[in-house]
Amino acid sequence: MGGMLVDSHTHLLRLEVSPEDAMREAAEAGVGAVVNVGTEVEDSRRGAELAAALPNVYSTAGIHPHNAGTYAATDLEALAELVESPGIVALGEVGLDYYRSEWSEDVQRALFEDAISLANDARLPLVIHSRQAFADTMAYLGSARVPVVLHCFEGGDREVREATERGYYVGLAGNITYKNNETAKVLRLINRDRILVETDAPYLSPQPVRGTKNAPKNVAHTAAFVAERLGLESDEFATLTTRNARTFYGLPLEV
Repeated sequence: MGGMLVDSHTHLLRLEVSPEDAMREAAEAGVGAVVNVGTEVEDSRRGAELAAALPNVYSTAGIHPHNAGTYAATDLEALAELVESPGIVALGEVGLDYYRSEWSEDVQRALFEDAISLANDARLPLVIHSRQAFADTMAYLGSARVPVVLHCFEGGDREVREATERGYYVGLAGNITYKNNETAKVLRLINRDRILVETDAPYLSPQPVRGTKNAPKNVAHTAAFVAERLGLESDEFATLTTRNARTFYGLPLEV
């Protein structure tokens, strides 16, 4: 499977094309597997169904901080049930968003705390959404006893060093390819064994296809950009990041 990529964070239920078509196009672009990410109970449930129905699709169950305001105890019970599903490989996306969330920081933190406890109990890795909330995110993650990925990582030297010290995985999305991206300047500081590539499709299309709706196949553009910055051959980088995704999510992939 030389050079196969994994889109480690995507939203298959929000794309312009059907999940089936998205997977076919991804395979043609060298993307062998995707992790579909849940943002509330309902799409997490549908994600579990997708993972059961489609080959090479795995899924997560979570509640995005944008949905924190409607969160209730029954949602946590629903998530706890969902994480027992065979295709569910992680808990997320969960976290804190102080940039654009309509919900108070307290409301978001309560949900985040519950989600970390559930991940610890279920022994599932955590997929973290953190926007303009790095210090608080890291403080709350102090109680996490499972692997952590900081999805769509944004940060400079200090944030990279802190994530690296903790052994967290770093998810690099299409925004890494944008002009003057802060993280692009410090890529060499990231532990290579902790790098994941992702699309966050339909959002954050990488520079070569910016202005179009993103799709899992486009993780190839992000991978090419990062590989070049790190001075790695594309095949070598694909093998590395696929191995990292397999390790983090516990995927049954051959690398």
